[in-house]
Amino acid sequence: MTATVIAPAPVMAQPVVILGGPTGPSGGPTGNTGNTGPSGINATGVTGPTGATGFGATGPTGVKGATGFTGPSGPPGNPGPTGLSAVGVTGPTGPLGTGPTGFTGVTGNTGPSGGPTGPTGNTGNTGNTGSTGPAQVVGAAFVIDGGGVAIVTGQKGSIVIDFACTIQQVTTLADQSGSIVVDIESNTFSAYAPPTHPATGDTICGAAKPTISSATKAQDATLSGWTTAVAAGTILSFNVISCATITNVTLALKLLRS
Repeated sequence: MTATVIAPAPVMAQPVVILGGPTGPSGGPTGNTGNTGPSGINATGVTGPTGATGFGATGPTGVKGATGFTGPSGPPGNPGPTGLSAVGVTGPTGPLGTGPTGFTGVTGNTGPSGGPTGPTGNTGNTGNTGSTGPAQVVGAAFVIDGGGVAIVTGQKGSIVIDFACTIQQVTTLADQSGSIVVDIESNTFSAYAPPTHPATGDTICGAAKPTISSATKAQDATLSGWTTAVAAGTILSFNVISCATITNVTLALKLLRS
């Protein structure tokens, strides 16, 4: 039999299979190919009704037809199961950043003063008196000037000793070689009354008066016969007993303060 496959129908149509009888024996040799006849009119006839399906063997697969239009999308499928949720390990803390310093705030109001001042505490005890320091040595000097000529005799002036002391030494210094004797006389402030006092009776030197004999200087630390103790406020007066050649003389007393 010979099976003839008819071209597929339009989209959604089924192919028609026509069954023939058994194939006869082959004829003689193939003759020469005749000339191609003119093309016939190409016209598609009306598709006949679909015949019943035969029982013969399935013929070879026909040529694949053109792809049809894509159909509409189907409804969404059901949601799949929720995946497992897992928290990842926390990463290391980043370095601490230092921002710029903010502006200084406004100074607040001064708070109220504290309570009243407490009472003054008791005065502490007076400390012990320190030990007495060493005695001080001071000097007192008196200058007699003759105005360019030999000094004349008589009272020449006085000085005040404002502190209690002891006379330790007397030094007599002249401006040139010569001789002089000077008496030192003592009075209290109330007894001092020239010309009555000072007087020769007020002497503190006794017989060992300050004396230069044909020299320019003299010094006496023995002070034999002297009244060496001097009270604070004592007035010492200087009286020239005799003088030759010397025109200027200084009497210096070394005093130890009591």
